[in-house]
Amino acid sequence: MKEQIEQIRVSAREEIAKVEDLKQLVDLKVKYLGKKGELTSVLRGMGALSAEERPVIGSLVNDVRDELEAAISQKENEFKTAELNKKLEKETIDITLPSKKAIRGSEHPLNRTIEQIEDLIGVNIDYYLIFDSKMLIEIVDKIGGVEVDVPMRMKYDDPTQNLHIDLKKGNQILNGKQAEQFVRYRKGNDGSGYARGDIQRTEVQQQFIKKFISTVLSTKNLTKIPDLINIALDNTDTNITAREALKYSTDVAKIDTSNISSCTAPGEAKYINNISYFVMDKEKTKELVKNKLVDNSSEETTTQSNTAN
Repeated sequence: MKEQIEQIRVSAREEIAKVEDLKQLVDLKVKYLGKKGELTSVLRGMGALSAEERPVIGSLVNDVRDELEAAISQKENEFKTAELNKKLEKETIDITLPSKKAIRGSEHPLNRTIEQIEDLIGVNIDYYLIFDSKMLIEIVDKIGGVEVDVPMRMKYDDPTQNLHIDLKKGNQILNGKQAEQFVRYRKGNDGSGYARGDIQRTEVQQQFIKKFISTVLSTKNLTKIPDLINIALDNTDTNITAREALKYSTDVAKIDTSNISSCTAPGEAKYINNISYFVMDKEKTKELVKNKLVDNSSEETTTQSNTAN
């Protein structure tokens, strides 16, 4: 049986080295490590072994399994990185090409929105990112879910927008679909829900984001960063290029999640002409931003400078 296990190991390593795409890699993983895979079949045959042989063979099978899983994971990351590099190549600008005649037009609505937000909070916005729930679902599933404490029973159905929320109260790991339900919930069909409506939902979303970032930065997920970048870029409208995203990704392990803070703009909910609005207090918001971001950033820079000296 030892010879059989060694033959499986050698054959699998040879095939892993020759695969040309992710589909072939997935098929290969099923062939050797799946429920009906060759290595799994060896484990099923251990019943015929003596009591002395079983732990030896079992340990050998586990070692080979670990080796093959590591090799497959490394190959998968190579494919993901290659896919990301292709996107980087598309962003390269050929300065020898003739210029295109500029077409006059009005300012893009997104730029106007950014300018209005900058005016409201008093901070220049370098990057923006607009995404839909598909990106959230795919990334949460990719990182193995996010652990959160659901504060209440969440049950809501709205067939008009195909929204169905059904979460139990308590600490649990949410998959992608459940994470979408968690961040979208505000109230139930029976009128139960957050006492402070959208404001409280925003606070819960902020808490989720912190949990999400901590999960992404966990040791088990750091190797998935190239794949997460691909998912994000495929499902967002952003001015962050793949090159910039890849550059920043090398620093993600250095992020201290305890220094991440969030807050809600001061203001109050109002009905104007029978339409619900949140009326933001512009001056208090600028003061909050100054205290939370500008002053804290200056203190951190000063501390780092003093440490260096």
